[in-house]
Amino acid sequence: MSRTLVAMVTVGTLLAAPAHAASWSLGTHLGFSTLKPELSHGGSSSVLSWPASTFAYQPGIRIGFGDSRHAHEVQLDSGLFSIDEAGSTLTLFTASLGYQHAFAAQRSTSPFAAAGLGLYREGGAALTSTALTFGGGLGVRHVVGGDHGDLRAELRVDRMHHDDTLGRPAINTVSVRLGFDLWL
Repeated sequence: MSRTLVAMVTVGTLLAAPAHAASWSLGTHLGFSTLKPELSHGGSSSVLSWPASTFAYQPGIRIGFGDSRHAHEVQLDSGLFSIDEAGSTLTLFTASLGYQHAFAAQRSTSPFAAAGLGLYREGGAALTSTALTFGGGLGVRHVVGGDHGDLRAELRVDRMHHDDTLGRPAINTVSVRLGFDLWL
């Protein structure tokens, strides 16, 4: 048997076994962020975006996998912006793998805590570089539609490491995110 087939069967078995008590989710967020570079003479920037934007170093769409009430959920947040104009390109990509825990998930409204680790890749025709990001947040969610999703509000803090290749300092971001998830 080939290794690919063994890997596919193993992954399929792992995903299928808990299927009776698990579900996928698809969501997005809008947000207001304040970005503060780690420079003694640097000012801050404020960004309002819908959905959240890679221009503010934030992902805009997320896919999650959790238990039936999404009390425990693993999430992949991502965002992409790419433009090619007259031979000049700019690409911004962010991805984060995170975990969210909803406290008192059996209730329709419950608090949650989230944490994530990811990367931010930016590049153009001449230079491309990737930086590590990490962060976490606290929020509240409200289950809607007969347990088919939720609305959420979150206060979040993220940090992106400096990037010597592009000459960008480390950036700390404080965000207020509003979002929704469809539980599939």
